[in-house]
Amino acid sequence: MKQIIPFAHQLFIDTLQQGDVVVDATLGNGHDSLRLSQLVGENGHVYSFDIQQDAIDQSQQMFNDHHAKQITPILRGHEHVYEELNKRSVNEIDGAIFNLGFLPGSDQSITTNANTTIEAIEGVLKLLKRERYIVIVIYPGHETGEIEKNELLEYLATKPAKEVDIAKYQMVNRSKKAPFVVAVYKK
Repeated sequence: MKQIIPFAHQLFIDTLQQGDVVVDATLGNGHDSLRLSQLVGENGHVYSFDIQQDAIDQSQQMFNDHHAKQITPILRGHEHVYEELNKRSVNEIDGAIFNLGFLPGSDQSITTNANTTIEAIEGVLKLLKRERYIVIVIYPGHETGEIEKNELLEYLATKPAKEVDIAKYQMVNRSKKAPFVVAVYKK
């Protein structure tokens, strides 16, 4: 059985190809962006969003160390994904990942929140090709994360089944505060 992050990445392993364009809506420490860059290859591209310059600086060093030149970090909140990609003439994408919460090892008061995350999901859905995924890793283990989880699940439950399938992957024998994955598959 796959753990949470490997399961999230497996959805992309199963659907992404060399040359694809993807979004890491929450750059954080850069590990998702690096993994996505390996899947899309040198001819693909990863657009990564974060509101913290520290996250971008630390991630950029890791990208340089791994010779990952196809990643573009964007110092802006993920709620601006649609606008920022349009500015870059990106009209469609092959996938997106959200790893919600706060940047590990940093100021835990700087977190994602449901309002901006929902706006980002809406923007990504406009760009997402059919038969592709938005993968959301939700961390309800802190107060803001619990609020975000509840609001996101409520919002996602309203999405029409004729447009998207939405599934939750969660370990049932763990704490209710343990992270879990929500996969949104565009039909």
